[in-house]
Amino acid sequence: MHPIALMALNVLLLAARSTIAEDRKMPQICDDPAAAPLRIEGREQALVDPAYPDGGLAPAIGVHNYQVFRASRDRADLADGLGYTFSHHVDMCCWRGRLYVAWNSCQKDEDIWPSRELYSTSADGATWSPPAELFPQGVSMPLRMYFYHSSNDRMLVLGGLRIIEGQIDETKKGALIVRQIGIDHAMGPVYLLRPPAKPSARTLPPLYTQADDEGFIKACNDLLDNRPFLEQQDYGALLGPHRMKWHEGSSWPGGNMPWVDNPMWVFGKGMSFFHRRDGALVGISKMGFVTVSKDQGQSWSQPVVPPSLVIGSAKCWPGRTSDGRYALVYNPSRKLRYPLAVAGGDDGASFAHLRAVHGEVPIRRYDGAAKSLGPQYVRGIGEWSTDGSRKDDAMWIVYSVNKEDIWVARIPVPIRHEASGGPFVGLEDMAAGAFLPGWNAYSPKWARVSLADSSDGGGKCLRLEDSDPYDYARAACVFPPAGRVSVSFEVLVKNPRNGSLEIELLGSSAHVRPVRVVLSEDGRVRAVNGDQAADVAPYPTGRWMAVALDADAAAGKFSLSLDGKGVLHNAAFAHPGEALRQLSFRTGAYRAVGGENPITAGTDCPVEPAVFDIRNLRIRR
Repeated sequence: MHPIALMALNVLLLAARSTIAEDRKMPQICDDPAAAPLRIEGREQALVDPAYPDGGLAPAIGVHNYQVFRASRDRADLADGLGYTFSHHVDMCCWRGRLYVAWNSCQKDEDIWPSRELYSTSADGATWSPPAELFPQGVSMPLRMYFYHSSNDRMLVLGGLRIIEGQIDETKKGALIVRQIGIDHAMGPVYLLRPPAKPSARTLPPLYTQADDEGFIKACNDLLDNRPFLEQQDYGALLGPHRMKWHEGSSWPGGNMPWVDNPMWVFGKGMSFFHRRDGALVGISKMGFVTVSKDQGQSWSQPVVPPSLVIGSAKCWPGRTSDGRYALVYNPSRKLRYPLAVAGGDDGASFAHLRAVHGEVPIRRYDGAAKSLGPQYVRGIGEWSTDGSRKDDAMWIVYSVNKEDIWVARIPVPIRHEASGGPFVGLEDMAAGAFLPGWNAYSPKWARVSLADSSDGGGKCLRLEDSDPYDYARAACVFPPAGRVSVSFEVLVKNPRNGSLEIELLGSSAHVRPVRVVLSEDGRVRAVNGDQAADVAPYPTGRWMAVALDADAAAGKFSLSLDGKGVLHNAAFAHPGEALRQLSFRTGAYRAVGGENPITAGTDCPVEPAVFDIRNLRIRR
């Protein structure tokens, strides 16, 4: 069996073993699609292929993935300072123009002490501050949400009050702590927002009502009165008797949930809410349960699982985008937590054109309990976590990858599911920085994608820098489907010993790779001719080299020129011919699904970076 196929099979077997119990719990309680409160249109979900990290989905156009936090035991100074390798339970907000991301960090295993909550901030979403403690370690426990923007324009940060140092679960959360973020982005003192139900031997922070800031007290009261916001915590545990009645099994028809022994596990975990165009408040939980409130959270319809929504035990994030439309971000799988995808819609009830927003699954570098593969547990900037100060025509989401690293994605609005327009526009008119309009970028902490000024004054260049021994940088341009494509550019290679540049023309998704050219670490240009690797020529380092590719999908052939000289003629496509749709640059070999692959101690350190600059790029169809 081919190594990639074997890797994919192993991933599927692991996922099947870990999720078989979940699969048995899946209810089928909404048989009429027309009656469902939410609909996913199109065939994409049925075609998702778990052998590929993007599921075989085409990408949403222009999405940038940025790594906020990269775990490392060997270089804890570049990570969290302690070398913890479990990162999960995320949330994000916007305050005074800055993005904030918060997450739970455990030493190794989910919900096992030692543990703490961390946060980072960013002005542009690409470069993030070193993580800092959201609350002092030992004071807080993770929640599903950490940020609340009050009606009197205060940004509050909340956490569960830690009452034990053993393993925790959602049923043990109820007491809350709170602080506020100042207009100068400084964190205020910690207060008790809700005391524990039973007396505690621990020294507790002062109650929020003892603060000398009346605005802060009002903001805390506003939070405590917001039932939908608090309902986001599992099972409505923070609302007590005011929670949804559906958290009680006896409220369901027949007196219980007939399909499962433990209804608490199935419904009401990881709730997210949004207002539909008709004003109704919609809630979505794990396993795809959807419920609707017509009275702003006072009462809720019986939760149902829409038959067209394929989702499992990962979260789903719904939201209204800045163009007045709607988006639904989730893992379209009953069992796996990849790919992460988005579907768009006009009214908040019907969604279509499912596209990948994070189509990479790097190796999981560290062992740990409950560390599922893939980009998962997504959340975004909800209506209760923004002051409206950010105006960048994008939807921002945050998620954990392999429950190890924290990432964000910038999804341009309006969400584009197909490329359109005339000839490709080059890099010259873009502003230098991390953001490349119209391009898709995968930019890890130690393998960055950016737009830079050429060192010789020759204009803008796409720069890929890679010092990560276990990941790569990738940038791709999506163009309208074409049978014939001509690509030309100049490339400057610096220090290739620690990385290669893989140049590919792709089909419908990232695993359909008909045209493959590699600038390898040993200074050679290689290309794939059918099923054979061809050693084409050496390439220079430290000076610009002109590259030209001409590809014909109907003939299944391509040709390559270097510095104006033809070096490969009528080479065969490596994948059966179809319309070409993407040009991809990647600083490493294609890896499919990385899988569970614990690394050797002492190797998770940045290496001397390989740097590749690309300029004067033209794509002609």
